[in-house]
Amino acid sequence: MPHYEQVRHAIAARKHSLESLVDGIKSRKNGMQDENHEAEEKMIHRLNQIEAEAKEMISYCEQTEHTLRKEI
Repeated sequence: MPHYEQVRHAIAARKHSLESLVDGIKSRKNGMQDENHEAEEKMIHRLNQIEAEAKEMISYCEQTEHTLRKEI
């Protein structure tokens, strides 16, 4: 059983860091200036992609956590 607890802890830590990444992306998108509209649009598009990938990984972490709880 200790192995499951270590895995759950690692998943929770990864999930927390991904959530922090998503928060940082949202903050960065909200703080962008209109100095160079084309570059800004490209950056926002890329940040949206990174945010979506992070949210997918968070979902995967949550699913794995749920599966581990069932097995314990």
